[in-house]
This record gives sequence, C-alpha cells and structure tokens, in this order.
Amino acid sequence: MQNTSDIGIVMPMRLLSAPEAAERLGVSSRRVRQMLSDGVLEGHRVGRGWAIEERSITTAAARRRPAHRPWTARSAWSVLALADGMEPSCASYERSRAERRLSAGLPNLLDRLGSRAHRLTFYAHPGTRDRLAVEPGVVRTAASTSPEHGLGIVDSGPLDAYLKSSHLQAIRDAHVLEERSERANIVFRVVDDHLWPFPDGAVAAPPAVVAVDLLESEDERSRRAGAELLQRL
Repeated sequence: MQNTSDIGIVMPMRLLSAPEAAERLGVSSRRVRQMLSDGVLEGHRVGRGWAIEERSITTAAARRRPAHRPWTARSAWSVLALADGMEPSCASYERSRAERRLSAGLPNLLDRLGSRAHRLTFYAHPGTRDRLAVEPGVVRTAASTSPEHGLGIVDSGPLDAYLKSSHLQAIRDAHVLEERSERANIVFRVVDDHLWPFPDGAVAAPPAVVAVDLLESEDERSRRAGAELLQRL
C-alpha cells in the first residue's frame, strides 16, 4: 500500500472548541484562553468561541507538568462552601486547609476548582430548556441565575445547572437529550451524590459557586458579571 505522504495527500486538521481543549488538558476554559493568548495553543476565533488545532493541544499536554497535586472534588466544594459563608462537610483539618486555600482568592483558584463537577453539554428541543429549569433536583448556576443574583444578564443562552450523577440518566431519558458540544443548549455540571453540596429544594447555586462558573465562561460579559458578583460577597 502506498504511503499517503508519497502521493501528496494531506490529512485534514482536526479542530476542537475551548471546552473540549480544557477537558483534554485538565484545565479551565479561562486557562485555555490564556494559553491561546500566550501562543501555547494555536487556534482562531469562530463567532464567540474558538477553533483550536488538536495537534497543538496534544503538544501542550505532553509538555504540561502539574505544579501541584490536583484537588479532590471534596476539597473544591469545601473551599466554595467557606466562600459562601457555609460550613463545609469535612474534617476539622480539611476545613483549616480550605481556609488557607481560600485566602489566595477564588479567581486564582479556578484551575484547581475544576474538579468540583463533570461538565456535560447537550442539545434538546428549545421548549425543553424552560421545563428543565424547574425540574426538581436541577440547581441553576452561572447566567441561568441572573434573576436570583441580579447579574444583569439576559438569560437567553444554554441552561446551565448542577445535577446529581444518579439523576442524570433519568433526566436524559425523560427529556430526550442528545450529548453534543456544538449547538448545545443544556449544560449540566454533574456532581457525585455523596458530594452534593446544595440543600434539598435548592433551585439556584449560591453566589460564590455562580461567580466561579461565570469566571470560567468564554463570554466576556459573563466573566465580568462573575467578578462583580465576587466583589459583593
């Protein structure tokens, strides 16, 4: 069989979105944008998002060496609980550690806080979005909490919400959700049941959690709203 390089065939270059690159690299979308700005990753703007060359992501992943051990999801939620003025569900020594970590400021901890949930994106019929927003067990966050937190953002984008891992499949089946990254109108941040940080009946995440989710957004307006929300804490 003749090698493709011998006959001048160029294989197509695969492009990934910023959230896909963030998941591949194990960092936040904000960090991906910084890597693009620094030239560590190669890509170009597509509307409000990015198209990033897969080969540059592979190269960056090979070069990347973690400067610290990643936080566990429990550690991330302990820090966020303290930021919201709530008592974390952890041992006393873990609480003390969370206090020390929080002293660095939430905007400086975004990469480490990424372990708090597994982010999944779906597409559903447009009418499904509003029904899901009031589904029991769905806790809205980011721009989807604009009415509760006075974010000044018109909530016309994807529904962004937290969900228990045990609830995910039932929600998918009931609302016929199609997992995809393009044209997604549902974002679920899935949390293991034993780490679920929200009280029964909660419909919106507390301010610190919402602010962190906004700061990780690709949308500049959302990031600005997240920074303003943090200033009010």
